[in-house]
Amino acid sequence: MKHISKPSLILRNLSRRRFIEGLASGGILLVLSPWIKTAQAKETARLAVILTGTEFDLTIAETPVNYTGAKRMGTTINGSIPAPTLRWREGDTVTLRVTNRLAEETSIHWHGILPPYQMDGVPGISFKGIAPGETFAYRFKLQQSGTYWYHSHSGMQEQTGLYGAIIVDPIGADPIRADRDYVVQLSDWTDEDPMRVFDKLMNRSDYYNFNQQTAVDFFHDAAGEGVVSAIQKRHMWNMMRMNMTDLSDISAYTYTYLMNGTSPAGNWTGLFRPGEKVRLRFINSGAMTFFDVRIPGLKMSVVQTDGQNVEPVTVDEFRIGPAETYDVIVTPGNCQCSCRLGC
Repeated sequence: MKHISKPSLILRNLSRRRFIEGLASGGILLVLSPWIKTAQAKETARLAVILTGTEFDLTIAETPVNYTGAKRMGTTINGSIPAPTLRWREGDTVTLRVTNRLAEETSIHWHGILPPYQMDGVPGISFKGIAPGETFAYRFKLQQSGTYWYHSHSGMQEQTGLYGAIIVDPIGADPIRADRDYVVQLSDWTDEDPMRVFDKLMNRSDYYNFNQQTAVDFFHDAAGEGVVSAIQKRHMWNMMRMNMTDLSDISAYTYTYLMNGTSPAGNWTGLFRPGEKVRLRFINSGAMTFFDVRIPGLKMSVVQTDGQNVEPVTVDEFRIGPAETYDVIVTPGNCQCSCRLGC
């Protein structure tokens, strides 16, 4: 993996910035841009549609998308990537009628939620799947609160866009207090057929790893460390069947990294007033990407992981793996639109 993903997170009225710029710490580094403009009375954050209540109708279909300048077909729910955010309340019983408009079987798995096994949404294990043209009604009682997400467990549909956020509010007062609350859903997109990507990796695991060791590198190591050391180093990597530069099976050569469905050429907008506590619900919906997240000049207090409240831990950066969620609290200072948060 050779690129850093640098999406603009809390910002407004900015020129476009590069989203992918280099490698850091073995993951995709998300440096969340700290440029802001103070919020007015009306919020204009570009977020997924939020659906609330206990009855939901979700339609899975193909929808044209264009993240790289090339038109492709994405797998969407109600026409969007990410899918609508579902906001529920602990203790409620929810009913979700899912209609399949695809030409193939589909499904939805409620990641981290604890429904009866028949409602878990894994074809061949908990149910038979949703055939083309059919509607399946998921129904279950919510036994927990926190940040979760949902996605397909059929084929490569998750990779092509079938994922969304879930927020379950606690039945009583939320012990995590915040003035603003935003979902930040991270993902990876490829213009290639995901099955073709998988086939390439099955035939050659380093297909997308272009930085290979050469004879010149060997002689450089031998001159600096000795011939025996250089040979031992290569023997170690050969025994692991890995390259020294093999940090990820798939690189930005084929991946474009998205945040809330926004591509590198776009900006994500979240507004707030200086001094407010802002809750950011990070969800990694990537098929296989690790993201390293930081906001320069601003501490993050981790208050929840995978839906479970934790004793707050203050960090400058955290790494989030596929399917994980991290809730953090940030308190931006009294900055103007041309200075950095926390100044």
